Amino acid sequence: NFSLGYISIAVNLIIRSCLPLSTFLSQQILAQCKLYPFKPCRPKEIILMTIGVLCAGIFTLARLLASGKSSESSNMMLGVLVCIASLLCGSLNLALAGVLGETKLNVYDTVAYMAIPATLFLLPIAAFLQKPVPGEWSQVFGRDTMSDLEILRGVWALNKTTVAWLVLSGVLSFLYNVIQFSIVHTLSPSATAFGGNFNKAAL
Repeated sequence: NFSLGYISIAVNLIIRSCLPLSTFLSQQILAQCKLYPFKPCRPKEIILMTIGVLCAGIFTLARLLASGKSSESSNMMLGVLVCIASLLCGSLNLALAGVLGETKLNVYDTVAYMAIPATLFLLPIAAFLQKPVPGEWSQVFGRDTMSDLEILRGVWALNKTTVAWLVLSGVLSFLYNVIQFSIVHTLSPSATAFGGNFNKAAL
C-alpha cells in the first residue's frame, strides 16, 4: 500500500495482476530446493501468463512515459519498484504457505507462524521511517513528517474509536489469511494467486 502514495490504484492493480506467474516461478524455485513438490509446466498456461505480464509491463511503461514532469516520473518509478517488490514478496508468501501446508501444519499454525516474523520485520520500519503526512493531517498533528507509530499515537490521542476499528481490521485480516491459506493448502499457491485476480478484473 506504500506504493499507492506514488502511483495510481490502476497501475497498482495492473502490476499485482502478474501475481500468478511470479507465484508459479516461486513454486518452481522452492521445488528445485526440495521444499515443495514439483508441479508440471503446461506451456499454454505459461505462455498466457507471460503475455499478461508483458501487457502489464507495456501499460506501466506507457503511464511512466505519459507523466510529463521528471519529479513526477521519478516518484512513479519508486512506486512501481515498491509495487514489484511487494508482488515478489506476496508470491513468495503464497509459495511458503504451500510449503508449510506440505509439512502438515494446519491453517491456523501457518497464519500464526508467518505473523510473528512479519511483525518483527515491519516493527523497525513502523517505528523509525519518517513519511510525509498527507493532506490536512500535517496541520492537525503540527508536523510534516511522522513515523507510523507516531501517527498511531496521534490518532489515539484524537479519537480512540478509530484505533478500535484498526484492531478490528487486524482480526478481519487474520480471518482473511486463514481463508486464503486454506485455499493454498487445498489447491495450490498459483491457483490461489489466479483466483485473487478476479477482484482486480472487476475493478
